[in-house]
Amino acid sequence: MIDESNITSVRDEEDIIPALNRGQDMAANILARHYEAPLLVHQDVALTAGQSEYPIPEDAFEQRLEKIEVRVNNLFYPVKRIDYRDSSAYESLNLKTNVPYYYAVVGNKYRLLPSPTATYPLRIWYLKDPEPLVKSQGRITFIKADQNYIILDAVGSSLTVSNAELNCYANLIDGQTGEVKATMQISNIQGNKITFKSVFGLNDRTTVLNKTISSDLSTVSVQPDDFICTIHGSCIPIMKKPFSNYIIQYAVAEMQRKLGGPADMELKVKEDLEKIVERSWVGRETSLRVSRANRNWEVPPRRFYDGR
Repeated sequence: MIDESNITSVRDEEDIIPALNRGQDMAANILARHYEAPLLVHQDVALTAGQSEYPIPEDAFEQRLEKIEVRVNNLFYPVKRIDYRDSSAYESLNLKTNVPYYYAVVGNKYRLLPSPTATYPLRIWYLKDPEPLVKSQGRITFIKADQNYIILDAVGSSLTVSNAELNCYANLIDGQTGEVKATMQISNIQGNKITFKSVFGLNDRTTVLNKTISSDLSTVSVQPDDFICTIHGSCIPIMKKPFSNYIIQYAVAEMQRKLGGPADMELKVKEDLEKIVERSWVGRETSLRVSRANRNWEVPPRRFYDGR
């Protein structure tokens, strides 16, 4: 798209992939502000008695914590977010409760108020940071799960069997959604055949870059036409149109500026695509509701379950 034949001026690893990742970060930020559903995930959190602060998940996009709930007898009760300036009214070193009423975000943690007794667990909702885009290392054409190996159309040059390098760990990627289905350690590469480790040695790691290393291919829902790449990311964007188109156009505009060419038209196309990404929510079921702010519409307040 940049009509550049000199590969020394624009290179994959140094120029194009970083630009694509900057475009993905921008597109994800647009989604987070206008249509958060594609990035939304939830996680159960076990509490510790007397402990009020808990870390926001490391894979949370921009440390966005969307919602916190307490699970009580298979029912969920919301925990209301407040500003840290108001937390002193609900905080006490001696007061503990089965069901916290409020939470406040402090740095990369959230503080529950009052402190919990750990009787009931939490469910937190947050936006998941998209995996960084990396080069594909091959498309899967055949799977032999009981022998822990796969066949690729072609094996990329970045993969290795040396456990001294992170590139011996590979992500198996859903070819349509970009989801990381599993992360496995490579034990052997022979032609287009890649065999994964089924037994870990003393020097092998079971967790790398916050990813659990799988050892049994039969427990992984990998299919032909999925992809493999290094552990550092995914080779498929999390969304297709218009998300992927915006990422490409963002990189095109950056490369045009790098090469000293006119980027006005490319920037105009990028801005048009940005508006399309912002409107990804259009035509979908809305979650907006009218709020009864007028006192004439007041209803009896709901009592929150406090475990007593």
